[in-house]
Amino acid sequence: MRAAVLRGGRFVEAEVPEPPAPGPGQLLAETLATGICGSDLSAARHTDDFLAASRDSGTEAFLFDPDQDLVMGHELCARVLSPGPWQGRTVVGLPWALDPAATLRTIGYSTRFPGGFGERMTLQEAALIPVPDHVPPRVAALTEPLAVGFGNVARAAPAPGTGAVVLGAGPIGLGATAALVERGVAPVVVSEPSGRRRELAERFGAHVVVNPAMRDPFDAWREASGSGQSLTVYECSGRPGMLNTILHRAPRTTRVLLIGACMTEDTFRPVVGIYKDITVTMCMAYPPEEFEATLRRIADGRVDAESLITGEVGFDGIEEAFAMLASPDDHVKVLVRP
Repeated sequence: MRAAVLRGGRFVEAEVPEPPAPGPGQLLAETLATGICGSDLSAARHTDDFLAASRDSGTEAFLFDPDQDLVMGHELCARVLSPGPWQGRTVVGLPWALDPAATLRTIGYSTRFPGGFGERMTLQEAALIPVPDHVPPRVAALTEPLAVGFGNVARAAPAPGTGAVVLGAGPIGLGATAALVERGVAPVVVSEPSGRRRELAERFGAHVVVNPAMRDPFDAWREASGSGQSLTVYECSGRPGMLNTILHRAPRTTRVLLIGACMTEDTFRPVVGIYKDITVTMCMAYPPEEFEATLRRIADGRVDAESLITGEVGFDGIEEAFAMLASPDDHVKVLVRP
């Protein structure tokens, strides 16, 4: 089948072997649309760090052989090809599959399970959710990144009347912003250097939006919040140095969720957070039911997922798309369409 493969740090269009024949509880599907994720950028640019983090944490789900071609793409929307009740259905799903040893692998970060940068995929039936007929596949593909934001807000379960600072207004940060507003959290302050993404943060309901080069988001929080109001910070940028900045700038007893994945080593001064009694949660898993709930929000029009799409490419345009995404003023979400 045709695919774009990561080979020697670059994406090359090539003919690759078909996905493995579906095992028990698995289905074969054809790719309709796949989003390029920030984690894809990290895995391509910092492959050694990406794999070291998996090995050091004992997480086999993201291990792949860097000397073999890798077909990435986990923000997927596909049409089922396998015979049976799913055949012909358009689906999204949590991007995982079980190998013959029953080890969970992440689709798109697995040498065995190619992702949506290829024409076909083997998917785990239990992870799939049907897409309503009126939702275009290109819009449904936004379910996964938005669900990370919605899901981690659900995990934190902030109460109405509390406040939030969201650092980074990519798809995950925008999902978190919409989730916070949905829960009655106020004020929600969003910090983002990209003008285009700041505009989207306002559309997604943020009460205060700042350019961190011009205004400190924690100063903005102090000006907008009520006396004694509790604060949760959602770090969605994954940029080095952000945790140290939060520890120094956030008020006492702040709760911090690290959602954006910083792939390189980072430095922070723990005692600052200790003295301020700051709680830090490093986030990976979130309630799986939030994935389907996010698709419902998209289908009902409560979340304008389509507004995030700023570009579409074929397999031959992925290398250029990765370069474009290095300039966030130009793009928010680029989709790969076979």
